[in-house]
Amino acid sequence: MIRRPVALALAVAAIAPLALPGSVAAQSTEHAAFVTRLGDDTLAIERFTRTHSRLEADRVIRSPRTAVLHYVATIGPDGRVTRIEGSSRPGSALDAPATQSSTVEFGRDTAVVTLRMGDSTRTMRVAAAAGAVPMFNMTYALYEQAIRQALTSKADSVPLWLVFPGAPQATETWVARGKNRDSVTVGTFGLPSHARVDAHGRMLGFEGLQTTVKVVVTRIPDADITALARAFAAKEASGRPMGQLSPRDTARAEFAGAHLLVDYGRPSRRGRTILGGIVPWGQVWRTGANAATQFETDRDLVIGGTPIKAGKYTLWTLPAESGTQLIVNGQTGQWGTDYDASHDLAHIPVHTASLGAPVEQFTIALEPTVAGGTLRMQWGTTEWTVPVEVK
Repeated sequence: MIRRPVALALAVAAIAPLALPGSVAAQSTEHAAFVTRLGDDTLAIERFTRTHSRLEADRVIRSPRTAVLHYVATIGPDGRVTRIEGSSRPGSALDAPATQSSTVEFGRDTAVVTLRMGDSTRTMRVAAAAGAVPMFNMTYALYEQAIRQALTSKADSVPLWLVFPGAPQATETWVARGKNRDSVTVGTFGLPSHARVDAHGRMLGFEGLQTTVKVVVTRIPDADITALARAFAAKEASGRPMGQLSPRDTARAEFAGAHLLVDYGRPSRRGRTILGGIVPWGQVWRTGANAATQFETDRDLVIGGTPIKAGKYTLWTLPAESGTQLIVNGQTGQWGTDYDASHDLAHIPVHTASLGAPVEQFTIALEPTVAGGTLRMQWGTTEWTVPVEVK
């Protein structure tokens, strides 16, 4: 983990003045870095160099294991990316052989993607409107590129297509000007992220706290990616890998002859405020992370006084300061942002209690009793419980 003072101590050079294409100083070179944090934890650091015709970057990421990415994007006279090459390798060595690489060539309405892994090469064509931007995981210099392109338009909101190498289709989103000249909004999987920019379109900061990504990105003058990658890899070697951010887990139990299963994602607190913070009051929460939380029972139940027939469901939570409800929904298999209230079968009040010591990782437990059992959920300093009876 790198806290802000340490990250700033890594800076070794000031950000060079940046001129937009066509200006007198268009040949100037800019160096900077982006630090991506999730709560108290640093997830990735990206160091980049930009000129009017080229964007080159190295990014080290920690989850699920340390890996480094190098990419070079060619920028055309109109400020748009025409080509990008990227290569990734596990561990900390930037000069180690790449385990996989990709090239994307952008045409008027199509991106030609070439993927290479070992001796295998695959080429695919992806529909992408003019001005589409290539994207890799946690590469915020490319988000800055998207913002710079959008700000050349006089429109308040500009559609944007992101091309992730390997994805069968481009991701459609948007960039919108904020109320203030130093802010823009960027769509992140349908939800707004917010970025601060300067007069030249440089991204000074980025936060996705309203999205499912929940990251905060800070710009610093520079960073030693090689040293950071080695430090992260050494931490893994000592038995402290970051691992998956929200690993999948299951809770299983037999309640009075009924077999129950809960399949859910387990996000970690990472120093953040849970209720009223990353889990807002008055908004339906997926009761975990990533894919919707799945619930199965092979016998009819009574959950918190509400009859629930044998079958498969998803569980959602509606937190409120006046009382939290567990939602049983008849739709299954969906992603956790795809909540559809029209499939709700029941809203069940749960008992809320405070914990003496905070729970770092969200946990669901099924605890049998003589007549049935208890569904227990814990995260941070909050515990929710609801009784379960077998009919």
